[in-house]
Amino acid sequence: MTTRVLIPALTDVPVLHSGIDTAVFLVGFGALAVASFAVAAVVSVRRRDPLALAACVGALVCALNEPIYDYLGKIVYAADSTTAYTAFGRHIPLFLVLGYVPWVGLLSYAVARLMARGVAPRRLYALALGSFASVVLVETLGNLAHAWSYYGRPPLKYLGVAPQMAPVPILCGLLLYVLGSRLRGWRRLWLVFVPTVALPAVYASAGWPMYLALHSDVPKVVQYLAGFLTLALCAAIVACAAAAARARALTIHGGPA
Repeated sequence: MTTRVLIPALTDVPVLHSGIDTAVFLVGFGALAVASFAVAAVVSVRRRDPLALAACVGALVCALNEPIYDYLGKIVYAADSTTAYTAFGRHIPLFLVLGYVPWVGLLSYAVARLMARGVAPRRLYALALGSFASVVLVETLGNLAHAWSYYGRPPLKYLGVAPQMAPVPILCGLLLYVLGSRLRGWRRLWLVFVPTVALPAVYASAGWPMYLALHSDVPKVVQYLAGFLTLALCAAIVACAAAAARARALTIHGGPA
């Protein structure tokens, strides 16, 4: 005889209603996505290289990861947002899917271009910090407007997205750069899969202490230690990716990026 034990994994999810019309976010993120695709198209035509477009399309595909990490990070979006799709008990808003294009797509391509030119690691650190700061700003506005909310325990509830978005474009850019240096022309379209690899790699490798603590009954000191470890892993990913890019740039010369 088999006994089934039901774990109420989603019973603590609050129902959220936005304090403002979420069309504001849809228009804002949509404009950024359109502008990113426009820039990618111009770059691709001028350079006869589809990598920029591949990165942006890959970013849209990468958005299918969102409900997995929303579940793990205990993030919920306002019920009155325009929904792109639903999975893992999460209604993923359309504006969020579009937001992947500039942050995960075009920014990663820009990082790859810089790496091909032999960019100094300190500039990559600055880019990672800028990505982090921009997401902090967006997160602050969204939380204040109740367009989304983190319902986990502090301090872990504040580490769900922003810190991990520091290494994502750096690692994604590194993969685009290294793999792209071996391909030419339309073959570089194959790199459309890179964003779908880079973002989960960061969120899984850096976020596991936070996710484990969020879903465990652990003392407050352990929660803080888990938070510090997640931050340290994010910083380590940036440092390692920057070092790898520098080493690669010293061994190869020329080729599109």
